[in-house]
Amino acid sequence: MTLEKEAERATAMLSGKVVTRVLRHREAEVVIEFVDGTRLFVDSESPLELSITD
Repeated sequence: MTLEKEAERATAMLSGKVVTRVLRHREAEVVIEFVDGTRLFVDSESPLELSITD
C-alpha cells in the first residue's frame, strides 16, 4: 500500500470520531483512544508506524 493510500484509509477510518483520551505507555508511542473503542497508535520508532484498531 502506498503512503498516500494508507493516509486516505486512516482518514476514512477516523473521520467524525470523538477522542476520549490520549495514553503514553512508552516514550516513543502515543495512543489516541476514541469513544467507540477505536485506538490510533503512533510509534515514533524509525520508520514511523501507524496502526488503527477497532
